Amino acid sequence: MSPVAVSSVTEWTRACSGAFVPLRVHTAASAFRASLSQVRLGPAVTVTRVVSEASTVFRDVDLIRRQPRDDVLISLHRRGRGSIRQHERTAVLGSGSAVMYDAASPYVLAFPGTMSEVVLQLPRRTLTSTGHTFAGLTAVELPDSAQLRSLTMLAASVDRPGGDEAEAIGEALVGLLRAVVRGRDDGSPAADPRLLAEGIRLWIDENAADPDLTPERVAAHFHIAVRTLQKLFAADGESPAAFIRSCRLHHSRRLLVGGATVNEAARRSGFLDIDSFTRAFKREFAQTPSSVRSTAP
Repeated sequence: MSPVAVSSVTEWTRACSGAFVPLRVHTAASAFRASLSQVRLGPAVTVTRVVSEASTVFRDVDLIRRQPRDDVLISLHRRGRGSIRQHERTAVLGSGSAVMYDAASPYVLAFPGTMSEVVLQLPRRTLTSTGHTFAGLTAVELPDSAQLRSLTMLAASVDRPGGDEAEAIGEALVGLLRAVVRGRDDGSPAADPRLLAEGIRLWIDENAADPDLTPERVAAHFHIAVRTLQKLFAADGESPAAFIRSCRLHHSRRLLVGGATVNEAARRSGFLDIDSFTRAFKREFAQTPSSVRSTAP
């Protein structure tokens, strides 16, 4: 995308909607100036440099209903102040902060004055295989870590690479972001329990199809005690074992809708016993696996 410079809110609305996702923009300023420059890193990842005067940018329920998107956006804030509100939480933006938000749910970005930031945008599926968990990561400042600092430096330094180099940089950014949200920094868990819990959920969602995945293995992977893992999940009224089972069931349902047989869906989702799979599936979705399979295209 060629660099864009605008001098009206109408132009900025059009530019932002084209670069990111369909948005609305408001400003109280009598004169308005903004610019953006976007680099595409492979088929799905973009990095956009943004400079803007005071404005409020939002994506509401009506826009989401008419133009749904599943993109994840990460604001790597460089200058000025701002905030991101989503899921009844508000994260403050300042120099050096990093906050994630989700195009599938309403959000508001507020900038009281001139600001600049780098925005990393990528599909939600790059972080979670089924989308079974995600909301807890948005509108929360990501904790400082070696991975986050590397992510910020790499995103800010992207110029206009082409071909294989662009895809390699995009893959590196995705890998760093996955490490950040999983709460891993040189083997140490994230300081914020909520972020650690969400990072663990994302990792479980990705690995739930492994029939050997257990709460003990999850705890070992994240260098925490099983009891600590249980407390993290208990804060939301669930258990690690129940969450693993739920991820497997959601994965199996997606396979069934895609045309897999019941036996294949069970096996590929980590279930070793077809009878226990069928019972669990019916409890979770109030229908049998075969009924979902029969309606698949």
